[in-house]
Order: sequence, then structure tokens, then C-alpha cells
Amino acid sequence: MKKLKTMITEDKDTRRALNDLARHQTICNLYRDILTDMMVCEIEGWDKKEYLNQLKSVIEYFKRKEGSDGE
Repeated sequence: MKKLKTMITEDKDTRRALNDLARHQTICNLYRDILTDMMVCEIEGWDKKEYLNQLKSVIEYFKRKEGSDGE
């Protein structure tokens, strides 16, 4: 069976740059998602902060989880 070559690089700076790019893309996608949710809430007359509070809870969960590991 032929081995597939991967695009994993040994260069730490390149790996870091790729990770930073992936994070930036995730944040941009989340930003667009939040804006869409807020527009729907505005149209429907729903609480705009509900989704934001849910996201905040998820982030706080991970912050607490990392803090319990000794950080």
C-alpha cells in the first residue's frame, strides 16, 4: 500500500502561523454567526443576550477547567 504524504511540517513557526490562521477564521465565523442570531432576535423580538450568555458560559467552563489543572 502506498503511503500518503502529509502536509504536517516540522517548522514550529509554520505550525503556529497555521493555528493562528485557523483561530482567526473561527473567530470571524463566530462573529458572523452572532450577528445573524442578533438580527433574527431583533426581527422576532427575542432576547439578544441569550445566545451571548450561552457562549460566555461555554468559554467560562473551559477557563475553569484549565484553571483546575494548576494554571
